[in-house]
Amino acid sequence: MRLDRRRIAVTRTEDQSDELCSLLEEAGAIPVRCATIRVAPLESFEALDAALSRLDAYRWLVLTSPNGVRSVVDRMAHLGVPASKLKSVQVAAVGPGTARALSEHGIRPAFVPKEERSQALAESLSPIAGERILLARADIADPAPAHILLRRGARLVDDVAAYRTVPAAPTASALEELRRGVDGITFTSPSTVRGFLEVGPEWPTLVDGTIVASIGPVTTAAARDAGLMVHVEAEERTMRGLVEALARAFAGRTVELDVEKRK
Repeated sequence: MRLDRRRIAVTRTEDQSDELCSLLEEAGAIPVRCATIRVAPLESFEALDAALSRLDAYRWLVLTSPNGVRSVVDRMAHLGVPASKLKSVQVAAVGPGTARALSEHGIRPAFVPKEERSQALAESLSPIAGERILLARADIADPAPAHILLRRGARLVDDVAAYRTVPAAPTASALEELRRGVDGITFTSPSTVRGFLEVGPEWPTLVDGTIVASIGPVTTAAARDAGLMVHVEAEERTMRGLVEALARAFAGRTVELDVEKRK
């Protein structure tokens, strides 16, 4: 299934949108970057600093985004702890993008799950029985991975925010691209939905006749609560699953149009 020349809006942060944009390009689409969230420092680093100060006490450090990597490394530098200290603990990365961010600091993750989801990581990470685990993530991230790790026998899971994710309206240039028209728009978290609404009263016009695609049930619920009609949801909650869902939606729309022409 292809997305030939379809203009698809990507609402992830600029530094987290590369994977989705690449997959869209592979499918023949034209990605339109229009981030509706931004990363901000924590209001208090107390919990993160305390955890990083006792890094040796953990068997695993779990990182779920490139932003998490940068926040952890920056905070370690602030505390006077070199990034090489990460070699004293086994590091798990949620996917290739996070692994690449680690490699920039000379760290090779000990574990990367086959499926790029934090829950998939928590379900497959090993060994964890009786182990102490530090989970560093966004402030609004799903708490399910920590619960999964504890259920699987981890002795302790310190679930600590490493950065904040803040809804924000697209930049002026991104908004202009939206006004030019897009065929589809993707939402990968409730915060991307909230940021899109920051556009103001014209947001319904920007998605009129557009395929709205969601990565999963939580995001879909947030979109519907906001008044957005979600046309398709990814069966597999990954960036690839989102692209496949878009392709199915456009294939279905093409069939509908063909039927209308034959009437």
